Amino acid sequence: MNPSEPRLLRVEVVADLPVLWALFQRLDLPATLDRHFPAPIHWQGPLTPGEILAVWLLFLVSEGDHCLNHVEPWVAQHQGALSALLGKAVRPTDAHDDRLADWLSRLSRGHAFAALERDLNQQTIRVYQLPTDLVRIDATTANSYADVLSEQGLLQFGHSKDDPDRPQFKIAAAVLDPLGLPLATAVVPGNTTDDPLYVPAIRAVQQSLGVGGRTYVGDCKMAALATRAFVAAGGDFYLCPLSENQLSRAARRELLQPVWAGTQTLQLVCRPGPEGQPDERVAEGFAVDVALTAVVDTQEVRWTERRWLVRSQAYARAQEAALERRLATATAAVRELPVRKQGKKPLFHAELLHAAQAIVTRERVEDLLSVTVQARLTTQHKRAYAGRPARQETAVSFVIDVRREEALIQDKKREMGWQVYGTNGLAMGLAPVVWAYRGQYRIEDDWSRLKGRSLGLTPLYLQDEERIGGLVYLLSLALRVLTLVEWGVRERLRQEGAKLQGIYAGQPGRKTARPSAELLLRAMKTISVSVVEVDGQVHALLSPLTEVQKRLLELWDMPPDLYENVRRGFPRTPENTSEP
Repeated sequence: MNPSEPRLLRVEVVADLPVLWALFQRLDLPATLDRHFPAPIHWQGPLTPGEILAVWLLFLVSEGDHCLNHVEPWVAQHQGALSALLGKAVRPTDAHDDRLADWLSRLSRGHAFAALERDLNQQTIRVYQLPTDLVRIDATTANSYADVLSEQGLLQFGHSKDDPDRPQFKIAAAVLDPLGLPLATAVVPGNTTDDPLYVPAIRAVQQSLGVGGRTYVGDCKMAALATRAFVAAGGDFYLCPLSENQLSRAARRELLQPVWAGTQTLQLVCRPGPEGQPDERVAEGFAVDVALTAVVDTQEVRWTERRWLVRSQAYARAQEAALERRLATATAAVRELPVRKQGKKPLFHAELLHAAQAIVTRERVEDLLSVTVQARLTTQHKRAYAGRPARQETAVSFVIDVRREEALIQDKKREMGWQVYGTNGLAMGLAPVVWAYRGQYRIEDDWSRLKGRSLGLTPLYLQDEERIGGLVYLLSLALRVLTLVEWGVRERLRQEGAKLQGIYAGQPGRKTARPSAELLLRAMKTISVSVVEVDGQVHALLSPLTEVQKRLLELWDMPPDLYENVRRGFPRTPENTSEP
C-alpha cells in the first residue's frame, strides 16, 4: 500500500450537536446544573455531573429517544464530536444506564429542580429578551407500562384521553407565550384533579418572574374561584372560560336575551381577508362586570371580574353542522325501525315509540324531533284452498312519521357558538381576549412534542416512580431547548420579513416563515467529520456546509466557523474508553 495514499480511519456524524451545545452555553446550562446538582462524594471521571446531564440532553434532543440503555452506544458513536465540544475526553461509560438512572432519581427529589428552573428562566429571558406578560397553564396525562404500586403512588388509574386501561401520571406545566417555553413543571399522581394544580404552577412562575401585572391563561379547570382569587390577590390577571359550574345555562340565556331581542350592541373581532377581499368576521360579543369576593390565606379579597360573552363564528358553524348531522342520523334511524328485514323482530306501537325515544336521546336531539306512530290495517282476500274456506285476513303494519321542530331547532342554533370568558384584566378588550385564548394551542404543541416523536416520553417502560418523575423533568429541559431552537429562527425571519427555503425534503423550492425545530435540526444531520491519515499524519476533515446550513447558523446568531472549531478540536486518535 502506498504510504502517501490517504487512508480513511473513521467518519463521525456531527449533525446538530454543535448548534445544541452552543445553545447550552448561552443558557450556561452545564454550570447551572452543577450548582443545583453538585457531584456526590467519591465522584470519578473528568466530566462534572452538569456536563454528563448536558450530554444526555444532547442525545434526547438530537435523537428523540428516552431509553437509558441507548445513550452509552450513542456516546461511543459521537465520542470525537462530544470531546471536541466539551474540551475534554468523553467516555461512553460516563453515560452508563445505571449512572443515568441514579441521576433520574436525584432529579426528582426535593426542590432542587424547581430552583434550577428559576435560574434557567431568568437566564433565558435575559439572553433572548423574551416578553413575560402572558403565561399559559395546562395539564396532561402520560401512560406507563408499569404497575400501580400503592394508592399514594405516582401511577394511578384515572380519566385519560390516551389509554384508560393503563395506569398514568399527570404533568402540569406553565409555559411562556408566545414561544411555549416551559417555566415550571410538576409531576403528580394520575388520579389528581386538574383544579388544584394551577395555584402551585402560578406560584412557581411568580417566584421566577415576580408578582403583579402578568396574565395567566388556562382552560375551564382554571376557573375555580380559589384560583381566580389567588391571581387577583397577587395583582396579576387571569383569563379562562367559565363552565356551567361558574355560570349556569339559565344565567347564560338570561344574559343573551338582549342579544336575541336586538337591544344589545355587539363588538366585532375581524381578521384581515385576502388581498382585495373584505375582512373576515371571527367573533362578536359583549361584556358584563361582576363583583366577586373570596378568602385567600385568611384574607378577604375583592375584585371585579369582566365576563365576556363571545360568539365564535367558526365554532357556531361547526356546532350547527354537528346538530344537523345528529338530526339526520336520528331521523334515518327512526324511520328504519318499522322496516321489515330478514331476522329482524317486528316491533309494535309501544316498542316503536320506546326505540325511537332511545335513538333521539342517543343523538342528543330531544324535543327537536317529534315522532308519531300510526297503525295501518291491510285486508287481503284469501281464496279457498285444500279444504280451507275463502276468508279475509287483516294484517297490521306501522308507519313512523318524524317531524322537525324548526322553531326549537332555531332556538337551539342561536345559542350555539357562545362562550363566556372571565378575566380581571379590565383593560383587555374583546379582540385581545379572543386572540389570547385562541393561542392556547401553543401549550398543546408542547404536549405533542413531549409525548410524541420529538422527545418520545410515551410509551414509557420505566418501573421506578421516582425515576419516572426525574425523566419528565429532564425532558422538560429538552423541550425548553427545542422551543428556543425554533423561536430563534422564527423571530429572526419575522424581523427580516423573510422566509426560509430548502429545509423540506423533496421540496427544495418550498418556503416557510415558521419552520419547526425538528425541521431545522434535521437540516444539520448531514454534517460529518472524517479522520484520515496521509503520510503518517492524521487529519480531521469537515464536510462542506450547504447554503441552507450556513443560513441557519446566521439565523441562530452563531459564528460561521462553529463547525470548523469542532473540527479543530477533534481528537486525532481513538479515545481511551477504559475506566480511570
